[in-house]
Amino acid sequence: MTKQHEILVVDDDMDIRDSLKIILEKKGYAVRLAGNGKDALQKLTEQKPDLMILDVMMSTDTEGFDLAYELKNMPDFENLPIIMLTSFMDKVREEGPDQFQHIMGEAWPVKWLFEKPIDSGRLIKKIAGILQTP
Repeated sequence: MTKQHEILVVDDDMDIRDSLKIILEKKGYAVRLAGNGKDALQKLTEQKPDLMILDVMMSTDTEGFDLAYELKNMPDFENLPIIMLTSFMDKVREEGPDQFQHIMGEAWPVKWLFEKPIDSGRLIKKIAGILQTP
């Protein structure tokens, strides 16, 4: 029997967490949930997932970015695949890029970014490609 891939979903919106859990479990993934960066770090140290889905804006506008940057500097997690979810680009369009320069001027800590609302079909295809699952 093949190993069931585990995904950690980190988002402060309970509805998004629960929806993603249902969608991912129907596709055969094991799912753990976290509501913020601190909770995510705890869950990561308990057991490293195969992939993490991480919201950008939680208790702060950059909490997800901050966590992703932190993980990229930790040897145990530097290669953890992270898919970032965001409505961040809407916020940049509404408020202008000036207050986000510290993020936009740096190399982003993730390869994959999905804007909310999430296209679940596209997300599942991306996860399958990253984890090389059918």
